Amino acid sequence: MTGMPLSRRDMMLTGAAFVAAAGPAMAGGGPALASDKLRIAVIGGGFGGAAAARAAKAAFPNAQITLLTDQAKFWMCPGSNSVIAGHTELASIEVGYDAIKAHGIGVAHDPAIGIDADKHIVTTRSGRRIGYDKLILSPGVALDYAAIEGISHDTADRVPHAWKAGPQTDLLRRQLQAMPDGGLFVMTMPPAPYRCPPAPAERACLVAGYLKKHKPGARLLILDAKDEFPFQDLFTEAWEALYPDIVEYRSIAEDGVVREVDPETLTAFTDFEEIKADVLNVIPPQTAGKIAIDAGAADETGWCPVDIRTFASTLLPDVYVIGDAAFADPLPKAGSTAASQARVAIAAIAAELAGDAAPVPSWIANCYSLAAPDYGVRLGATYVFEDGHVVRDSTNFSELGASIDERQADADFTEAWLKQIKHEIWG
Repeated sequence: MTGMPLSRRDMMLTGAAFVAAAGPAMAGGGPALASDKLRIAVIGGGFGGAAAARAAKAAFPNAQITLLTDQAKFWMCPGSNSVIAGHTELASIEVGYDAIKAHGIGVAHDPAIGIDADKHIVTTRSGRRIGYDKLILSPGVALDYAAIEGISHDTADRVPHAWKAGPQTDLLRRQLQAMPDGGLFVMTMPPAPYRCPPAPAERACLVAGYLKKHKPGARLLILDAKDEFPFQDLFTEAWEALYPDIVEYRSIAEDGVVREVDPETLTAFTDFEEIKADVLNVIPPQTAGKIAIDAGAADETGWCPVDIRTFASTLLPDVYVIGDAAFADPLPKAGSTAASQARVAIAAIAAELAGDAAPVPSWIANCYSLAAPDYGVRLGATYVFEDGHVVRDSTNFSELGASIDERQADADFTEAWLKQIKHEIWG
């Protein structure tokens, strides 16, 4: 099915905005929905979890909504590559939870460490036992260090991934700044699925831009564990136009899989080569967050199967898995998609408690990426549920060969989009 392309204004909207607009109307006026005895717990304070908590409070104003996070502040992954390249500061992607608390949502910086799905109890690090009627599980991703020999959580200070924004983002920026002229920056692209499909290519562009401006003779080598990556034609066009002598890309067929890493010498070992780097940025394969796996919400794939109409877990009762942890193809693992999934899950809960069928879901997956501060790429799409399947309904993708003015406009919208989604979800 094809639809009208999204306008740039449409691209500014996220699932969170749609939740706020629908808000109390989802409650339907049924007495069960207004009960002050309803308890909804949300695990995870990122895009999905924060959006779900706000949507739940809008739908069930008198319910007890508890949001559990592992830290008092959160750093958005969108925008983090610009921090690495020195175009903005880490504070620009930092958010807190004061606005969410102001809505009457209980926010506890006390991460969940266990879920008893039978008893409907979440256990936290501090020892609290939180009962729930419905649980929204949005734990993000875990990094599968075991897939590459030589790296672990303990080597991340030498071989950072920076795939969870925050201190690692700042570390990789400092490593990039300390590179010698003529040095080699080696980064990997993980096998699919992984968080934010276009982000590795965006990182490559912005790192290459830094090298071009500040490190004469330096090069960037990309080692990809796949045959291809999302939106490859658009990003390759950018590399060829902006960084032709800096970026080298190798797919799996070109010996692009890193099998082992020596974190002391910053050496990456492929099947046929040893590559000594000045900066080594390894992005490991990913799975659903650890709490989801430990709770039994994930299957043998490492991801959490869900009923795509409602995002209810197919493995645990009264648990809804949203965001990166959910197995929800073809929806991309992206922040705006997680917010849309939050809307769908809360609407489904409202319908169930009112004795109604879940509404037919739809989703928005909007994104902007930068190839340079004045060169933006738009990657937006909407999805609908049709004939039992998720179908991409409309797109707003950049076109090959776009004008300089078009690229500049999309770069400007990148900054505006980041501010908008930050405001919509965290206030």
